[in-house]
Amino acid sequence: MPPTGPSREELTWSWAYTTGHPASDQKLEAAAKAAWSYSLLCARTYLNDLDAARELMEHAVHNASRYMARHPDAPPEKLIARIKSIIRRRAGQLSARRSRELSFGSMLDMESLLAGELEAEKGVFAIELLSRMSPFARAIVNRRWNGYTWREIAGELEMDHTAVRRAYLRELESVLQGLSRSGDSPKCD
Repeated sequence: MPPTGPSREELTWSWAYTTGHPASDQKLEAAAKAAWSYSLLCARTYLNDLDAARELMEHAVHNASRYMARHPDAPPEKLIARIKSIIRRRAGQLSARRSRELSFGSMLDMESLLAGELEAEKGVFAIELLSRMSPFARAIVNRRWNGYTWREIAGELEMDHTAVRRAYLRELESVLQGLSRSGDSPKCD
């Protein structure tokens, strides 16, 4: 069954941070809407993950709401620039953290093995990886292959989306390290 819910292109005001002043809240909402495309750009450029755009925006709007509470007369251009700066900085931080977490192998590598026309060797390797994974990790691979986002998977599992992604990636890394250490190679029976 395909995932349901709002697509990432639908921008709805879900960043429920308030400054306590209706006029400031309207400025904040307008600035967030103006910066949304920049959040998508940074999520794709820095993280190669469009699902992260909402997280980037949530972080930036939370920070900007605190700023607006202190400076309610800030001009809209300054607020937009501040939100964009926070988005860019946070995307860079997350990108650096992810590069340290994943020394090799990634979800994209696994997804590329499973998607489209597989060459025989890639297919055998993907089957070998899947056979060594836990049922939890195999369920995540199947959901990602069917187009589910990390948030949708986490919702079904009643977990935080970052915890699900990290647990999956740790297991994938462990399986890949196990394969490289033991020198195992997939065998045809």
